[in-house]
Amino acid sequence: MEKDKKVSIVQQLLINVRRTMTVAWKADRKAFLLIAIMTLLGAVAPIVFSYIYKLFLDQLIFAQSQLGIISATLLGLFALRYTLRVVDNLKAVYQYQYLERVFRYQLENALTIELAKKLSSLDMAHFENPETQSLIRKVRDGYKYRILQFIQNTFYILSSIGTFIGAFIILLPFGWWIPTAMVVAVVPRFWLRTKYSKISWSVFNQNIPESKELGYISDILERPASIKEIRIFQAREALLSKMEALYANIFESIKKPLAKFISALYVPLGIELVILGLLVYYRLPTVVSGAITIGAFTFFVGMLDQIGSSTREMTGELSELYDHNLYVGYYFEVLALPRLVAEKKHGYRFKEIAPPHIEFRNVSFAYPGGPQVIRNVSFAVKPGEHFAIVGQNGAGKTTLIKLLLRFYDPDEGTILVNGKDLRELKLDNWYKFVGTLFQDFAKFALTIKENIMLGNAEKYDEKKMKEAAHKAGASEFIEKLPHQYHQRLGTQFEDGVELSQGQWQKLALARAFYEEAPLLILDEPTSAIDAEAEAAIFDHIDKIYEDKNLILISHRFSSVRSADTIIVLKDGKIVETGTHETLMKKDRAYARMFKTQASGYAD
Repeated sequence: MEKDKKVSIVQQLLINVRRTMTVAWKADRKAFLLIAIMTLLGAVAPIVFSYIYKLFLDQLIFAQSQLGIISATLLGLFALRYTLRVVDNLKAVYQYQYLERVFRYQLENALTIELAKKLSSLDMAHFENPETQSLIRKVRDGYKYRILQFIQNTFYILSSIGTFIGAFIILLPFGWWIPTAMVVAVVPRFWLRTKYSKISWSVFNQNIPESKELGYISDILERPASIKEIRIFQAREALLSKMEALYANIFESIKKPLAKFISALYVPLGIELVILGLLVYYRLPTVVSGAITIGAFTFFVGMLDQIGSSTREMTGELSELYDHNLYVGYYFEVLALPRLVAEKKHGYRFKEIAPPHIEFRNVSFAYPGGPQVIRNVSFAVKPGEHFAIVGQNGAGKTTLIKLLLRFYDPDEGTILVNGKDLRELKLDNWYKFVGTLFQDFAKFALTIKENIMLGNAEKYDEKKMKEAAHKAGASEFIEKLPHQYHQRLGTQFEDGVELSQGQWQKLALARAFYEEAPLLILDEPTSAIDAEAEAAIFDHIDKIYEDKNLILISHRFSSVRSADTIIVLKDGKIVETGTHETLMKKDRAYARMFKTQASGYAD
């Protein structure tokens, strides 16, 4: 089993090497080729320098025996070695100070765009899955740095392998067993580092519950939204104490194997030094007898040392490669996340974008691993109808919208749009029918103009944009801002301003109005807006959507009174259907909720 596990780790490393090299090649082919060439030169350079030093040393000794005559050959070798060293330094400056920085920029750009493409196309179920969210968080924590380091480690390993092979071949004429013995000498250290390569020396890299909790507490102690409550409830010290305790526990789990590794490292290092010393001692008599020159002996010792040093570098780089490999794997795991809501390649497209006829037939649904949320629900929304969904929290109101938008597919039953099964439609075509304002709407740190125009990115109409802002009740506060519609929002930018929750909600509503879709879905659209502004907004909604579809979810019964049809949900079932007047006459669930809310205002 352990053997199989090791094989799988090696296979995973090789797979990730292939993946990252493919990404690197696509990011910047020219830089990739230049780095590959310089990696090859880096592998050959130590051997070339050692050999020139051997020639220089032999020529120097020869010149000494000739009464100190400095030959042209000696000067040439000195000049060559000096020139090559300068060239090597220039290569290093170009590679590390320029080329790798350019390559890093191109690679980071490619990685970021690829991840953004994937995350923006994921099904909503992925974002509501804790395991998937944990995976995405790990990727975001440092995928650019990790993948770049992984690629650099790979190149460094290839360079070390090249030096190792070169030194091994050069030593063969001295006796095949000599380089073999040196390889055997470094095997114990290589094996030991491989054995401990599974150990991560960073507390945040530990794949254990304590590390996840530590990351979470660290996050909430830095997030403005949570800091406010932490400060008011004076919970800072308790959370810091918990954080310190987690650090201590994780540190202890790291410290033991680290100490064990360090203590065990002395033995293979000792073995390596002893074998190196014996091999050097074995060749000393040939130098003394004059069978080989001092330069050749120095070259011999240098190649033995190159086998040891290249192996040490390989071992260290492999250790880092393994550590980064986990995070590289996470990145490609996110890219490989499957579509949970399968869309047909040649799905149906409506020729006309007009108010649709929507029908739910015996629809039931449960979130993955959870209880049933929607139970055998059936209703229809006619073209041009204003439709309201009310009920207590947790009744399933928002879930119905998620199913209609096909963030999920129902477990049972069918959702029809103009008589076509929702699963048969091309989603990009279906979404042209729909404008939305969710309860947890997005706050884009862009300009106000950009915020509104995101409602329909294909349309550029400043007049329509300002009309949408006016209808949403946003124009009043926008015109008071320093840059009005060009005002940047969000405090993360120097010239940005922060809006109140109600102002953000009006802006989100303007975005939905700007789209001018034939179906508008509003989920608690005015929860942060005062009653007077709400009345004005709904007056605009009634006029704008007089001949279009409107689906409204709201706890404020004043907002749903004018709907053509109201359904009341309870525990995922429809318990009442009708207009406001008919439901009030029935004097059941809807009437009770309405009267309770009305009495609160009266008091």
